[in-house]
Amino acid sequence: MRIIISFATAIAIALPAVAQEQSAADIRAEAQEAFGAALPEIENYPDSMLPGAWGWMNDVEDGKGALDVKTMQLIALAVAAQIPCQYCTHYHRAAAMSYGATEQEIAEAAVIAGYVRHWSALLYGTGANLEAYKDMVDGLFANQ
Repeated sequence: MRIIISFATAIAIALPAVAQEQSAADIRAEAQEAFGAALPEIENYPDSMLPGAWGWMNDVEDGKGALDVKTMQLIALAVAAQIPCQYCTHYHRAAAMSYGATEQEIAEAAVIAGYVRHWSALLYGTGANLEAYKDMVDGLFANQ
């Protein structure tokens, strides 16, 4: 049986809080214990900035925000696909699926990311008036 441990799950289990005085070595050991593997994103982070990054990672991915973890992972997948980042795309697809995302949800997240990028390219490329566009959009949604 294949088990995918996402950041949110591992963090919820391993970290009550990240202390700013933790050494980089302690954080790396904690991350490795939480995930069962040495994460390159933690291993390669500058020592002096690691406590803040580890704290940020925990705050963002702890599953305690307004968005559920599956939705967060689908958003992350959509962004990763548009960056594009093969590392992030692989991770966030696996994480989203581990939280119950279906193939259709994965496909929709990817398509909507491309859809937004398409129209953004058109608007930027043609030099559409941003202020006029904002006024138009505000008018579209004013009565809803």
